[in-house]
Amino acid sequence: MGWVERLAGVERLRAASKEDKLRILKEVETNSSGVASIARRHDVLPQQIYTWRKTLRRDIRPSGGLGVTLLPVG
Repeated sequence: MGWVERLAGVERLRAASKEDKLRILKEVETNSSGVASIARRHDVLPQQIYTWRKTLRRDIRPSGGLGVTLLPVG
């Protein structure tokens, strides 16, 4: 049996604060370098940025679903 070397990756269990998330999301929106580049710069995964964006959009959406109000006819 040959030699087996196991490489351990960088641990990424650091939690970002709400302010950090908003700052990174703002940078993604205003910078044309792309999500992957910005994620590397801040040592987060691109998937995290997409999740933060989705969560922020969900939290901003008006309560009650799609924001549609039905009115009685006649």
